[in-house]
Amino acid sequence: MALSGSHEVELSGDLTIRSIAEVHAALSGALEAHDAVVAQIDAGAEVDLTFAQLLVSARCTALAAGKTLALAQPAAGQLLEILNRGGFLADANSESRGFWLAQPGFQ
Repeated sequence: MALSGSHEVELSGDLTIRSIAEVHAALSGALEAHDAVVAQIDAGAEVDLTFAQLLVSARCTALAAGKTLALAQPAAGQLLEILNRGGFLADANSESRGFWLAQPGFQ
């Protein structure tokens, strides 16, 4: 999903608790510098629950600041598995589901 005038942040490799500080720095830096940020998550990235929690937090921070955080493509693979196991999708409202599934109009 490409937002007009958005800044893309590429996230790949180890996106787990071991490297979450670096991932946090990348996302928060992008959101500080840009009004619209799109997270491009590599399909082969290793993710865990802390990564999903970081995305939730970053999304809330962006919305509170009047900014936009979106996913470049729908959550898939390991991330989708984490979201399902963690209950992120089961009880999600349409806006949260739209964010995770990269549906147009949701950030």
